[in-house]
Amino acid sequence: MWQRVLALLILIVGLLLAVLGVVSDNDTPVRLTGAVLMLIGIIWLYKQPTLQSLNRTDKPILKWYQSPIIWIPIIAIILFIISLFM
Repeated sequence: MWQRVLALLILIVGLLLAVLGVVSDNDTPVRLTGAVLMLIGIIWLYKQPTLQSLNRTDKPILKWYQSPIIWIPIIAIILFIISLFM
């Protein structure tokens, strides 16, 4: 799992360097470095094993009280009520 997170992190850093490299004085090396980092991240993500190859395809079914559809509005209401008192 950590390899997938690190690959995504490298991909995001490369994307930021490629896009935000325009604001620096020497934008060509920064943008090229970002493009290389993006390419490394994409290749690393592509080489990752999938869940089907790891035999983790059968996930337990969530109960109704474990659903984020239930808890996200409840948390939003609680935060709204807390913000009214502060």
